[in-house]
Amino acid sequence: MLEDEQWAKRQKVLGEFGEFALRSDDLDEILHRACELVGDALGTDFSKILEIDHEKQELLVKAGVGWPPGIVGQKRLSMNDRSSEAYAIEKGEPVVTQDISKEERFEFPEFMKEVGTTAIVNVPIFLPGGEKKAYGLLQVDSLEQRDFGEEDQEFLLTYATILGPVIDRLHKIQDLQVALDANRHLLQELQHRIKNHIGTIASLVRLRRRETKSEEARQELTAVGERIETLRLVHEQLYIAGTADHLRVQPYMARLAEGLCHMHELQSGPVRLDIAIADVEFTPETAVPLGLILNEFVTNSLKYAFEGKGGVISIGIEPLAEDRVRVRFSDNGKGLPAEPRPSKPGSGTGMRLIEGLGRQLGAEPAWSSTGGTALCLEFVPR
Repeated sequence: MLEDEQWAKRQKVLGEFGEFALRSDDLDEILHRACELVGDALGTDFSKILEIDHEKQELLVKAGVGWPPGIVGQKRLSMNDRSSEAYAIEKGEPVVTQDISKEERFEFPEFMKEVGTTAIVNVPIFLPGGEKKAYGLLQVDSLEQRDFGEEDQEFLLTYATILGPVIDRLHKIQDLQVALDANRHLLQELQHRIKNHIGTIASLVRLRRRETKSEEARQELTAVGERIETLRLVHEQLYIAGTADHLRVQPYMARLAEGLCHMHELQSGPVRLDIAIADVEFTPETAVPLGLILNEFVTNSLKYAFEGKGGVISIGIEPLAEDRVRVRFSDNGKGLPAEPRPSKPGSGTGMRLIEGLGRQLGAEPAWSSTGGTALCLEFVPR
């Protein structure tokens, strides 16, 4: 019979290991700690956990304590007919050898004999589920002859019973991570291709713009190309972020505005961007229409607000209460005209587009013309 102190120590070891296993998602770390604790609880010289390679019918020393270099993580054991490990798995119960030099049923690996192993106990580790599937074995080794009685075997069985679900959980986490990494790679590849396809379309639009003889068509194609660039930037930022769900708004809006300023610099004069965008992320469903609104506003400012003298365009996004955000675009140009501009091909398209995109965001565009032109939208991002 176990003394009360020994029994209490083993119960403490079981509790300590269970708590440790809940805190860690590192299988190697957990198995190493399991070997440390079980050896300490039983007072043995060596302990190890063997993992089955079902394809090769071999056992890998996956973790262990007390062994010399070159054993843990490297040494493999054959699961032949004379293997005590294979016999324990077949029986589904602990198998004890009190003295391997006198054992006639099994053959033992040379590395165990070289360190002086005398007594061992093999305890199979089974994964949870309807079909009884073995992960491997918990093996405890002693340099002295030892019986490993009923209390020892019951303790090791309990230990192995705890190990099975822990290993199964970590295997599933690992499988999910592998699948997640594969899906992330496919997603990035898809985003990269979409970005490239949009870039190809933009190139075709630019080519057509250069070839056309009509100034009216050239202006329309320029506007279309700028809107396509907005879509390309969305997918570029999603590709950089490695996600399809959200993108950081600040670099996206800044890149878009900088590109427009560079494109229209000869017409507008030098323009400074004043960007005050909170560190927020939007879904593509919000980022695309908002980017198109920015494109229309900034393009309109660069064409009409500064009359070649340059100025300042401000872009601000701030969070409000109840998950709402306020977006404000403004310039310090000459402001909105008191009377509508003379009608010409394409005039008013940008304003109508902003109104429609605002409704798509669930916002009512609010215009003002004091000290320039300003556009404000408030909405809940999707």
